[in-house]
This record gives sequence, C-alpha cells and structure tokens, in this order.
Amino acid sequence: MRFSRHARIRMGQRGIPGRMIELARKHGRIEGDQWVLDIREAKAALDQVMAERAALLKVIDKGGVVVVEEDDTVRDVFLQAVP
Repeated sequence: MRFSRHARIRMGQRGIPGRMIELARKHGRIEGDQWVLDIREAKAALDQVMAERAALLKVIDKGGVVVVEEDDTVRDVFLQAVP
C-alpha cells in the first residue's frame, strides 16, 4: 500500500502507525472513500482474534492437526505425528 506525503505527515502528527491503517482496512467498514474502524468493530475483531488464538493454542497442545480434503469436502482429520 502506498501513502501520500500528506497521509504520512498526518500519521506522524496523530500517532497513527501503519499497522492501525491495515487493521482499519481489514476489520472496518467502507463509508464512501473512507475505511472506518470504530470501537465496537475493534472489540468484535479482538474477540475473533482471541478465539482464533485459543484454537491455535489447542492445535499446538495437540502437536498439530492434518485435514485431508478432496473436491471441497473434508475426507479425514487426524493429529500430526510428532517426530
């Protein structure tokens, strides 16, 4: 993503890092030519991230998971063998 000189200056003046811009584009909504990420949407996105984190920690605890898929259908699932 490219930033105009004006946008880079405003980001610096307002203390808005590029990562916040990415989050607004990923989790926010479009209003005209603007991406808006309000507090409610940010909290909902954080809830999703925390749920995904919990699921990833469970995968780690189990040593990994393998999903076998064919023709957009899950055919088998099993835990990854730990070497």
